[in-house]
Amino acid sequence: MTRKYRALIVDLDGVIWRGSKPLRDNIKALKLLRGKGVRIIYLSNNATRSRQEYIIRLQKYGLKADLNTVINSAYAAAEYVKEHGGYKVFIVGEAGLFYEASLVGLLPVAMGTEAEYVIVGMDRFVTYSKLAYACRLIKGGAHFIAANYDLTYPVEDGEDPGAGSIVEFLKGCSGREPEIIAGKPNPWILDLALRLNGVRRDEALIVGDRIDTDIMLGALNNVDTLLVLTGVSKPEDIERYGVNPTYIAKNIYEFLVENKELFSVYIAEGFEDSNCRS
Repeated sequence: MTRKYRALIVDLDGVIWRGSKPLRDNIKALKLLRGKGVRIIYLSNNATRSRQEYIIRLQKYGLKADLNTVINSAYAAAEYVKEHGGYKVFIVGEAGLFYEASLVGLLPVAMGTEAEYVIVGMDRFVTYSKLAYACRLIKGGAHFIAANYDLTYPVEDGEDPGAGSIVEFLKGCSGREPEIIAGKPNPWILDLALRLNGVRRDEALIVGDRIDTDIMLGALNNVDTLLVLTGVSKPEDIERYGVNPTYIAKNIYEFLVENKELFSVYIAEGFEDSNCRS
């Protein structure tokens, strides 16, 4: 029997936008699906911004979202630390990671202060002294938490180094692996998203542009996946990673046009762009 999806778990970078450029065909399809009752959950490995910042940006493109339907690796890492009894955290990261840590009740500390946990995310303002102090804490027994392990992230004209590059530095100097990588493809962030939205794994379709994170997340957790060719990965990358997406499409709109029967709601034949208003 063909599986019917009532929820899409959608990546942001490379699916909703690439750098500052919105990806209009993907946005158009999500507006249509949400208007028909399909739940749209946004799941990002980007830990530089807060969920509230992403909500505001999504609203700019006419996409409705709230704190339950937007989950990023900053929030996932902070929730993991909170649920495991952590309090004082040293953060290698940007404002979004600090904000989400504070929001769940953690205390980010400055260099020179002891911390039980070191949380590492993307940090475009990182300094050698910050990395050196994080390394000392980890070697001294602090829990090593990676928000995500993306070695690169997509920008308008290519790819830039990501949080995974910083995690690699700290692995090398401390001799320790992260206790957890909170973001994709770790099951932790998926379980958090499903729990917050009351969705079962067999009801969801993961949509993303990266085989090593989005598609791997589905493969490791028995959730169907759609690889869209609007971001980082290309079809020729499938063999390199050894992970097959359930579906491949140029974009979400093209996939929707050809696969309306896969969704748990009725989508009329020959729908027009005017039906895509949120």
